[in-house]
Amino acid sequence: MGIALNLLYLQMDELWSYLKKKKKQLWVFITLEANNKFWVNFELGSRTNHTANRLVKGWKAWWKRTKGKVLKITTDKLAAYKNALEKQLDESDYVYLQIVKKRFKRRLKTVKKCWVKGTEEDFPLGTQNTSYIERLNLTLRQRISYLHRKTLGYCKNKNNLERSLWLNLFDYNYCQFHRSLQIDLTGEKIKFKKRYKEVTPGMKMGLTTAQLNWRYLLVVPIPKNG
Repeated sequence: MGIALNLLYLQMDELWSYLKKKKKQLWVFITLEANNKFWVNFELGSRTNHTANRLVKGWKAWWKRTKGKVLKITTDKLAAYKNALEKQLDESDYVYLQIVKKRFKRRLKTVKKCWVKGTEEDFPLGTQNTSYIERLNLTLRQRISYLHRKTLGYCKNKNNLERSLWLNLFDYNYCQFHRSLQIDLTGEKIKFKKRYKEVTPGMKMGLTTAQLNWRYLLVVPIPKNG
């Protein structure tokens, strides 16, 4: 995608489900670092400013620990994202693009790009979309029965869905290799020799040096805050 190393390219989106006999909608807000396919965080709640604020506040501390890398942010047209970014971040901290899609009878008709903060030059080709996080949404719907669109396995307990999401976050970031993430081993083409090594999003982010497994999650002690 041609994104600089001192840059974080975040995409935010939300997907819906039901809670307790389909009497109430429950929304899952998600953040993805699209350059490294790293699932940053999520929040459960209503489709409001409050949930979007908690989502942005959750990754804000993580972003600060990256020594202030430049933020490029892409979302859909939901106004809650814009409000949350303006509340949580300073004006100079980020550039922001909204992808506005219009549908008619469930069919996509138009896609427009709204440069809320910054210009088209701030978003190189391949970054003017929300495709990466929409693909993550599909992955989650396939993995978690609570999020299936037509199912009897809808969520009865919000805590159960939250635990399931945390387990899937660990598996997605640290256990599963991602097809689009590869490291060149040789630097040149050599016949009959493996040239690329697949990595996990966590390895690509530099958080781990190897693929993790479930035993690691269960037996490695958690250090106490000093």
